[in-house]
Amino acid sequence: SFMILLSLCTSLFAHKITSMEALKIGDTAPDFTLISDLGESHHLSDYRGTKILLCFYDYAHCPQCAYSVGNLIGHQKKLAWAQRLKVITVFLTDKDILHDGLTNKDAPIPRLCDRSVYPFLALADPNGQAASSFRLGNKSIIPNRRSIKFNIERRSANFKQIFPPLPLRNFLPAEFLIDEKGVIVDILRARKATEYMAMERIQHFLLDRKYSERKSRKSSIFSSVKLGLGNSLKK
Repeated sequence: SFMILLSLCTSLFAHKITSMEALKIGDTAPDFTLISDLGESHHLSDYRGTKILLCFYDYAHCPQCAYSVGNLIGHQKKLAWAQRLKVITVFLTDKDILHDGLTNKDAPIPRLCDRSVYPFLALADPNGQAASSFRLGNKSIIPNRRSIKFNIERRSANFKQIFPPLPLRNFLPAEFLIDEKGVIVDILRARKATEYMAMERIQHFLLDRKYSERKSRKSSIFSSVKLGLGNSLKK
């Protein structure tokens, strides 16, 4: 029982540290340089002046991650915002595995694309460099509850698929809306395998110039309230 208590305390401490270090709305998006599935080098800062939806996934072969990608592809075909938004998808695998996941006719994503060309920029992050800069995942040997739940959901749907180890532990998919100045204006951190950014949030981001200001203000208020509660508890 002592070991169980110790593990719980350690897990809570690790989660607290992760939460404190997490990027928030209003922060400047960290720059990174990654290679695409075609071998081309891309910097996130290359797209300053453009509104960005930045998505982090683990495996291009994972049907659960393909669920979110498929949702984006479906809306990209129908909605006018597609031309006003740069969608960048980052996968925690190397270039060759990523390319296979996007071109292999038996992989989930090509099936969602009707075997046509993948419509978004796909980048390989095999060492977790970009994901780490966005505070996604960690090196802790102790899994958090959200990570355990996500992996159970994913593996229950993909028990025949063997995945290479991820460069980061406790990694969960996440999506960031980034404005033309490189500022994060909205964040979704997945709590389950089929969770993704609601299209209404993306549409508001594209159509409403004051959206980022309101989101940043709400985030600041929430952070202040959270800090105040923490100080009260310490007393």
